[in-house]
Amino acid sequence: MKVFTLCFIAVFCSGYSYAQQLCHSQLTKNTPDSRYQANGSEIKDKQTNLIWQRCALGQTWNGSTCIGLEKHDTWENALQAAKNQTGWRLPNIKELKSLVETACYDPAINSNIFKEATNTSYWSSSTLAEDARNVWIVTFDDGIAHQMSKMDSAATRLVRNP
Repeated sequence: MKVFTLCFIAVFCSGYSYAQQLCHSQLTKNTPDSRYQANGSEIKDKQTNLIWQRCALGQTWNGSTCIGLEKHDTWENALQAAKNQTGWRLPNIKELKSLVETACYDPAINSNIFKEATNTSYWSSSTLAEDARNVWIVTFDDGIAHQMSKMDSAATRLVRNP
C-alpha cells in the first residue's frame, strides 16, 4: 500500500509542468521544428516572422532549457512587464494562437522549441470588443482561446517584430 501511495503522489502531485506532451500520430504537425530558428533565448518563427521569448516571464534560458517557474500575474502587470523590456510586447490573440500545435496537447505547443512550456493560460493584448474588462487568452493544455478577466492571473510570453 505504501508503494502505491508514493506512486500516486509522485504522478498526480508533481505539478502540471511535468506533464508529458501527447501528440496524435496521424495528424500532421502545424508547428514543426523546421518552422523555427533558435537564437539563444529567442525563437524566430519563419512563418510569421515574429521573434518570441523562448521562456515565459519568470523563467530563464540556461543554454539548453528554461529554468524556474513562469510568473502568473494580472493583465495590467503583464503589460507593464512587457514595457519594462525594450522592444518586447504582449502578443495579440492571432499571434499567440500561431504558437498552438494542433496535433498535440498537454501542452499544445512545440515543446522541442519552447522547452518547459506548460499547459497553462497565457495573456494576449487583445481585449474583447464587447467587454473591455476581459482579454483573450490561450490555454496551452488544449490550445483553445478563451476570455478572462484582466484581474485574473495568467502567464506571459513576450514577442517582438524583427
